[in-house]
Amino acid sequence: MSFVYIQTNEQIEKFSQHFGHTRFVYNLFLEFSNNAYKNTKTSVVNYNTWCKILAILKRNEKFEWLNDVNSQSLQQSLKNLETSYKRLFKKLSKHPKFKKKSSRQSFRVPQHIQLYENENNDKYGILFVPKFKEGIKVRVHRKIDPNAKIKNCTFIKTTTGKYFVSITFEVEGSYPERYIDYENSIGMDMGLKDSVVLSDGTKYPAPKVLSKYERKLKHAYKKFSSKEQGSKNWDKAKLEVAKVHEKIKNTREGFLHKLTKEISENQADVFVVETLNIRGMLKNRKLSKSVSDASWYKFKTFLKYKAERLGKKVIEIGMFEPSSKVCSVCGYKNEGLKLSDREWVCHECGTKHDRDINAAVNIRQCGIKQLVAV
Repeated sequence: MSFVYIQTNEQIEKFSQHFGHTRFVYNLFLEFSNNAYKNTKTSVVNYNTWCKILAILKRNEKFEWLNDVNSQSLQQSLKNLETSYKRLFKKLSKHPKFKKKSSRQSFRVPQHIQLYENENNDKYGILFVPKFKEGIKVRVHRKIDPNAKIKNCTFIKTTTGKYFVSITFEVEGSYPERYIDYENSIGMDMGLKDSVVLSDGTKYPAPKVLSKYERKLKHAYKKFSSKEQGSKNWDKAKLEVAKVHEKIKNTREGFLHKLTKEISENQADVFVVETLNIRGMLKNRKLSKSVSDASWYKFKTFLKYKAERLGKKVIEIGMFEPSSKVCSVCGYKNEGLKLSDREWVCHECGTKHDRDINAAVNIRQCGIKQLVAV
């Protein structure tokens, strides 16, 4: 993401309008869908129908102010709502929630975007989008391919009041084609003590970011709870809480980006990971905080796109495939293995195993079998 430099009060006002109007449209149609289901017991989720209703609303005198912002950004908020419902129907997420002004704000511009790099300093650029009279100064984090086509951009306002923009480019032939040797693979066991353990024996200790900032977070929440709601001191204390959460998030994601970059640049062609029942693990009160802090899902997401850029593959094995309890040498299953047992000796072949490395080797072997079967 690129940092946005707000230069005029007019830009601040225009950003506020876009964040507020898109949030209003999202919440309005979410309420409409909820009421329709309560009254008719049928789900009314149709982007095209919603767009027609939105067009009628904008012609109404009460809602003329919706014309102050980019119409495609309003339509995009309806697409986002439709996507949320589709994920709900597929049981991939919970029911969509109403958006709050106090939470992280965002809106997307899907078309008519122009980005010009600064000739004197390539770290900065000027972004032009509909409804903004002046260009928006942004920090460019990487060199832009002159043949790249801008697909869309998403503006974000964090809870601490910082503005960012994420620009999506389309580049032809951006992923290199390469011969993939499936035997040249790495298995990965994700854990809590070590963030990731590779089948070659490499271990990456977990940073445990939440525990590092937990004391500071508790202190910020304690001050926040003692303030009178709605007062200036309440707003200041709330901002302090948001800053600590932002620091935790940025530190965690920074670690995951560095980790996945290092692993993806490994000599292996295939990376095998296991499917984890994260929701089930979060129900365990003793482990939920550590599981949440590990961010396994985000790790796999980062690894996948970084590996694709290099022409490599990431595959997932089944959730119930044996890994820790099975000897990677002879296949003996140690039914009595406990979670606290970090090392164990195979009763059949006598091999001494490190629990996590053994699991990573089994994950790799299972991944190879899965590929051969296909």
